[in-house]
Amino acid sequence: MTNFKLNKQLSEVFLGADELKERDFKEVDYLVDQLIPRGTLCALVGESDTGKSSLLRQLAVSIAYGDDDFLGFKLNDNCRNVVYVSTEDGEMSTSVWLNKHFGDDFVDNQTLAKLKFLFVTENLIDNLKKVIVENCVDLIIIDSYADIFDGSMNDSNVVRSFLTRYNDLANSYGVTVVFLHHTRKSSEGAKPNKNSILGSQGFEAKMRSVMMLTKDDNDSSLRHLCVVKNNYMPEKDKNHSYVIKFNDHLAFEATGDRVDFNDLQNEEYMEMAKNLRGKGLSIRETVGALKDEGFVVSKSTLQRKLR
Repeated sequence: MTNFKLNKQLSEVFLGADELKERDFKEVDYLVDQLIPRGTLCALVGESDTGKSSLLRQLAVSIAYGDDDFLGFKLNDNCRNVVYVSTEDGEMSTSVWLNKHFGDDFVDNQTLAKLKFLFVTENLIDNLKKVIVENCVDLIIIDSYADIFDGSMNDSNVVRSFLTRYNDLANSYGVTVVFLHHTRKSSEGAKPNKNSILGSQGFEAKMRSVMMLTKDDNDSSLRHLCVVKNNYMPEKDKNHSYVIKFNDHLAFEATGDRVDFNDLQNEEYMEMAKNLRGKGLSIRETVGALKDEGFVVSKSTLQRKLR
């Protein structure tokens, strides 16, 4: 048997299975338990005006302050430094949010300074790399993905190639990157599903965890935080939302309630289904067409509802 020999330069790039096993990881390391695995690409998606930016800013502040948990999920921060890339809200809007968030509470400026905002996206990858080479950074938030992506959002190869640059940062420096992104307009009211994400499937494929934020149909202050993809979470834990409440400080509070995804889907898709059936599509074809629009329903359920 001959040994697998590598020169010094290559041995710094290639890792043997023996080395990886010796690292003795028993489970995935989370930055936010159950939601955001450390050192990976993740996403928070949803329709407009659900509070996605507020949720991510709140997460950033919680990490900078070294909170024990975020909405009841244990935080496992390291150095408590966060970079927030803001493309939709500028300096004034961000300042307004911070002042509403903290209100009259005492603010430790030295601690708050551990959260850095970046409003200029030119040379973004290079600037981020410079920061994380010189500093320990727990989290980079990109708000939003659509504003920094420079290609066809429906071209899977282009999307994956673009995201690889961020994946390299995560792998090389152990930093977690969370992208804020949107769902398709046509999927509003649909059952929470990763197929509702705007653009190509290549985006979802590169994410290790995808969370979706949706509004509650009955209470305008409530939102449903849904884990629609997590490579390390059992499937049984990915079919109920975490109900959170939006307050006057533009922040969210955990309610402790959970709701089955099936109960979050309104039945607007039925009009679409009737129209498709009226055009001569079979039940199977109708189910497929609905899925393309983000509405996930089984053949038996659709048949029953149509009757």
